[in-house]
Amino acid sequence: MVQIHILGLSGPGARGVVGQLDIEWVHFIWNAWVLVALVVLLPRFRRNWWLIGVALFAGWHLLEHAVIMSTYLRTGVVGSPGFLSAGGLIAGGLPLARPDLHFLYNLAETIPLLIGWKVELERA
Repeated sequence: MVQIHILGLSGPGARGVVGQLDIEWVHFIWNAWVLVALVVLLPRFRRNWWLIGVALFAGWHLLEHAVIMSTYLRTGVVGSPGFLSAGGLIAGGLPLARPDLHFLYNLAETIPLLIGWKVELERA
């Protein structure tokens, strides 16, 4: 986000600190592992509504990456919008570029996950 919005970079110059990992497969697999980890945690922490909410949202995020991956596998085109970023499949998406939308997705997963962790620490 710093590279895009502060330094004004785009394309390969804005691929993050570890740009070699900024590929569709890594995004898809990472989001799949997040959802798997949450599904493993949920039976143990059934009353933690933060984890339940994050699991639902992580499912949506993985579905979004599945659509992006599908486009990539069919066309070889990297960086398709998926469902909700600008140009997306649902009503043309929101007025957000894909990096911005997925940054918000990651915040919407990380913050409740940390809150859920804090809730469980307080219960213990």
